[in-house]
Amino acid sequence: MATPLQRVWRFLRGDGSLTVAVCILAIWIFLLAPLREMNDIGGLAGDLAFAAVLALGAIFVFEPRPVMQLFLLFLIAAMVVRVIEVVVGGGRTLEAVGYVLAAIAAFMLGALLLARVLRDGRININRIMGSVGVFLLIGIVFANGFRLVALYFGGAFAIGGTPVAASDFMPRVVYFSFVTLTSLGYGDISPVHPFARSLVTMEALTGQLFLAILVARLVAMEIEWRYAQRDNKDAGPESD
Repeated sequence: MATPLQRVWRFLRGDGSLTVAVCILAIWIFLLAPLREMNDIGGLAGDLAFAAVLALGAIFVFEPRPVMQLFLLFLIAAMVVRVIEVVVGGGRTLEAVGYVLAAIAAFMLGALLLARVLRDGRININRIMGSVGVFLLIGIVFANGFRLVALYFGGAFAIGGTPVAASDFMPRVVYFSFVTLTSLGYGDISPVHPFARSLVTMEALTGQLFLAILVARLVAMEIEWRYAQRDNKDAGPESD
């Protein structure tokens, strides 16, 4: 009989790792990110917490291992750049490099989760949770894109109808990204610069198309699995 520790290990090695990874990711988005906006977590501390969350998520997912290793490489590079920026100072260019590396790392983790979600087998709650994680990571990728736009184009975003500096927009960028991704459009933060508007449009379209395409694919995979099980059951007596 399996021990509790062995059961936990089997859960993590299977599709259950997707649920664990998404829960870890949700902790950062819905707990640590608001604390950072409230200045309860400093800039560097928040970035390091974000990196730790993403790394834990990838480690729990395990496979495909090459994608995981590539993700960790970009994540470590992004954190090294961030630390150098804070300790030594590197100006806007080094800050932009950090945002690009963070976006790539989030994209790689999304690819890691999506590969596990869409592999052969029955669709279960853990795979659905994994698809939710991919959706959340899309928001993180675009959040870094918004940071780049705000960094290079002053007043690219307006808060309360007034264009603001990048320093005022950055603490709210995660919130703004998810409001855009889900097409809520509260209007408290709005894009002003043409590049900002273009990126907002791209994220809104991505959010809608991703959900439609992914749901269709998951339903098709579940139907295929059930047909395969039925065919195997019908063929059973004949093979005997």
